[in-house]
Amino acid sequence: MTAAVLLALLVLAGPGAAEQMPATPTDLTPKAPEPDCPHENVTSVIYFFDSPSYTSLSAATHKVSGPAVVAKICADCGAELEEETVDSIEEIRPHSMKKGVCALCGYRQESAAVPDKRDAPGERTLAAQPDGSGLLFLTLTEQDLAALENAKVKTLLVRGEHGKAEVAVDVKEIRQETQLEIASFSIEIAEQEDGGLFAGLSLSNAPGRKDELDIDGVTLRFYEEKGPALEILLDPTDGDGVMQTEGVWSENGYWIVPYICEGYYLVIR
Repeated sequence: MTAAVLLALLVLAGPGAAEQMPATPTDLTPKAPEPDCPHENVTSVIYFFDSPSYTSLSAATHKVSGPAVVAKICADCGAELEEETVDSIEEIRPHSMKKGVCALCGYRQESAAVPDKRDAPGERTLAAQPDGSGLLFLTLTEQDLAALENAKVKTLLVRGEHGKAEVAVDVKEIRQETQLEIASFSIEIAEQEDGGLFAGLSLSNAPGRKDELDIDGVTLRFYEEKGPALEILLDPTDGDGVMQTEGVWSENGYWIVPYICEGYYLVIR
């Protein structure tokens, strides 16, 4: 059965049929090969049949497995070059969270630490979990980041408990860093009553080891009212002395502040 036939069946069956195939991408209509495209960048897209199996793997992802159509797609022009029906295949995909529960695999967040909000296109919010020290903690493997990137998530957001601040991570850059260091990526975050934010990002390639992340693909977002420039005092964890920086206003409704190092970021308008 081709991907085009699968789409036709879904259309004929009505909206209810589409809801029975949550693991299947919505853009099933294949494109004819572009004659001028050399098709140098080819990727595989998996279209699962009805009722695939879901297994939760982490706070970010689950495994989908079962019979499917595997299509070779040109990443440049979007043309379908070939396809194959397989009896069994698996793929790691991000959770589809609704009110703290994944609608597909049933993964449930331990804490409602992340307030409900609608993510912008290309963004995904994940909930960090309490670690017993007063902080919220989230760890992602290279596999988790790959699943996010494959789902076309460009920016990963981790919010504080009250939703007034969050860490914004460039998924592609962080994934490249985890590949380079053969390490997992961790975020620690905690909002304070005075509106400040503690944030710490690190890489780890061994139990108990923690290497501070040194990368440009991370910013902080503060949901403060628009007005005079937002001034930030940073008190680094390493005690290197207080630093001062400022935010840049985004018309999306928040201030963007550079992540410099692990420490406490205090808003001082």
